[in-house]
Amino acid sequence: MIEHIGGNPDANPNPWSSLFKSIVILRVGAGLLLLKYHAWAALHSAYDFLWEEQPWEWVNHFNGAGLPWPTLLAPASAIVLGAVALSWITGFLTRLFAFIFLPCVGAFIIFAGEKGAIHVEAGWLYLLAAFTLLLFGSGAVSLDKLFHIGENWGASKKKKGW
Repeated sequence: MIEHIGGNPDANPNPWSSLFKSIVILRVGAGLLLLKYHAWAALHSAYDFLWEEQPWEWVNHFNGAGLPWPTLLAPASAIVLGAVALSWITGFLTRLFAFIFLPCVGAFIIFAGEKGAIHVEAGWLYLLAAFTLLLFGSGAVSLDKLFHIGENWGASKKKKGW
């Protein structure tokens, strides 16, 4: 039986050498952009809304879109944005947070598209990045790879004889 296919099996694979051969650049880049341009301001505004009792435009937009419980849904969306951005930057549970992010960005595209917002293009790009990260995972340089999260999920049933 063939145990290795490809290059030299004795070579010690360095995860840093595969930085440009993996999805790490997309993951970290999308995470940093999401944090800088969307999540950081949303988390700050959510904090001011919840603890300082200041008005927040997201609540008005969610209410205007007919979404239920806008005072609960707006801060929850900001927390999801922040968690997704941090997950993508660090590469920790990337597929899980990409899966959680898909409905959020899908809803954004639907509700922002009705009003003709110019940010719909960014929503589509984040949707494609989330879908790509859902399919391919976090890449070689990530906390998932460091802690071997999700590597053997399919193989564990085969080893046990299920």
